[in-house]
Amino acid sequence: MASVDMVGGDAGERYPWVTIEAWAKGGEAERIGAVGEALAAEAQQIEERLRVLHRDLTFVQRVLALTPGRPFMERLLALSRQVRYSGASDERLLASLIAEAQSLDDALYVLRHPEGEEHHALRACLFHELLLRGAAPDKLVPHATQRPDFRPFHWSGLSWLPARLSEMEGPDLRAWLPNRRYQGGASGTVPTMKSPTPVDVAARRAGAAHRVREATPAHLADLIGRPAKDGRWCDHEARVFVLDEPVSPENLPGVVTTLPLDCLQGLGERDRFEGEACTLDSVWLTLFMTASAGGFGSAGVHGAWGRFSAWLSLAGLCGAEYPEASASEVEELARACTWYRFEADTEWFHNDLDDYGIVALSPDGRRIAVLAATDTD
Repeated sequence: MASVDMVGGDAGERYPWVTIEAWAKGGEAERIGAVGEALAAEAQQIEERLRVLHRDLTFVQRVLALTPGRPFMERLLALSRQVRYSGASDERLLASLIAEAQSLDDALYVLRHPEGEEHHALRACLFHELLLRGAAPDKLVPHATQRPDFRPFHWSGLSWLPARLSEMEGPDLRAWLPNRRYQGGASGTVPTMKSPTPVDVAARRAGAAHRVREATPAHLADLIGRPAKDGRWCDHEARVFVLDEPVSPENLPGVVTTLPLDCLQGLGERDRFEGEACTLDSVWLTLFMTASAGGFGSAGVHGAWGRFSAWLSLAGLCGAEYPEASASEVEELARACTWYRFEADTEWFHNDLDDYGIVALSPDGRRIAVLAATDTD
């Protein structure tokens, strides 16, 4: 028997569509409008109920993930199968919570679950979350075993990442990772400059003698700005410039003050501009924390995708061809660059919370890439 399309919900009368059509032909606009109002009110009630259910389901999953012990992991995986399509499950967050709270053995239970295909996104993220927290790669992926972030015929950015932490990712990373509770907990922030030095008027005037040309294709701006976008920072700027003549690392700060950047618009000769040479390690950590911890009011994309976001930005900043270049090639090129970080007194830089500017100078001194980010609206 064919079904009959009906108008109306569980809370009120239901009418066949043909009845509504008959009302329309009879000029009964008020009657049709009344039914519509009843439907709208019921839809609003259902949406509010779904919001509460999703919030509570999210909290239940969080409690399971943060409570150490195999039984909690078993229940979490069983529940994840039921809620993964409901909008109440965030595999990126759950993987981060599991890596933080569970013993390695219980985390490995999730990583090697026999029904792994059902939990592919969770396992892929958990692999990288455990790496970030110091787990040995050989322990996570035994010999001749496929990486959890690899799935045939389904390319994932996570599978492009190296299977072990690179040298630039390792130093003191655990101290920057979040420490969470059932309700709330610290999320983290970006590192600050250690010993910033002002750039004087003479250096700025000398920098202005260098001719620069804009060279920022859209895909490159997207790569460089990825951490700020993923972390939902309030604003960011990603630009690349080419110089007619090479600039030395010593003269780089003066040149940066004269670049036609939105973040430096209105900067006067005597307005504060200060910065410091920085290591690749600190650059990667800044990019990682920008994406993984997120900006004000955002939880970020957590560890696994924060790691991917930082690598993408690094590739764009140093001029590597992603995804053709391997992660090791990106790191090699990045290590050959000169890195500089700055802040300035301009309207764009609010100098509040975690504003920063990062500059990469190519080995030949002819290319300057910039990522500026502000977390103040």
